Amino acid sequence: MARGTKKSKEMTLENVLWNCRVALRGIGSTEKNRDAVIFLVFLKFAGDKFEKRYEELKQQYGFNEGLFNVVKEKTSSYNAVNVFYLNETSRWSYIVAHAGDNDIAVILDTAMADIEKMNPSLQGALSSRDKDGNPVYTFFATLGATTAKLKDLIDNVNQIDANRFHEEDLIGRVYEYFLQAYAASGTKEDGEFYTPSCAVKLIAELIEPYSGVVYEQR
Repeated sequence: MARGTKKSKEMTLENVLWNCRVALRGIGSTEKNRDAVIFLVFLKFAGDKFEKRYEELKQQYGFNEGLFNVVKEKTSSYNAVNVFYLNETSRWSYIVAHAGDNDIAVILDTAMADIEKMNPSLQGALSSRDKDGNPVYTFFATLGATTAKLKDLIDNVNQIDANRFHEEDLIGRVYEYFLQAYAASGTKEDGEFYTPSCAVKLIAELIEPYSGVVYEQR
């Protein structure tokens, strides 16, 4: 290595999550900031898996354009291999391309609403409930972050390397990181944390259990 040059430091998941916390500094509570990052990590995770499955279908059916156009739009073509179906505006590539738009918060909330509606296994995982029990998709619209802050957040999540991103139990590692942030900030009693039911469901879905039982400790 030539004198005066430095080897670039590898971007780790913890680096990205720290940068996300910096991007959200002063925006809201630790809980809401954690959820904002987890939702974006999920959107990237789902988007990467969708694109990979899309390319597999293209390789399999691309010789017949008519058949391919039908197969690529069927939710079953994706759900059958445990991949969530995403319409165009719900895909990570679309979100990144529109990260600087003034309505990016609405784009994110709409993406989560569409993904939940198109994939029954996610019912209740990406939404909150109003007083009548109806699903509400206004998380990012009510987060209080500016367009610039949301773009910064999206850009940071987008830095996660695709190979590293698909490591086992990524969402669990993200959640664990923010549990540690709770402990450091002292916002909860020592050793006591409450996991929202929607987060439990989402994490369980992303772990992709094909058999057996997933137990939740209460």
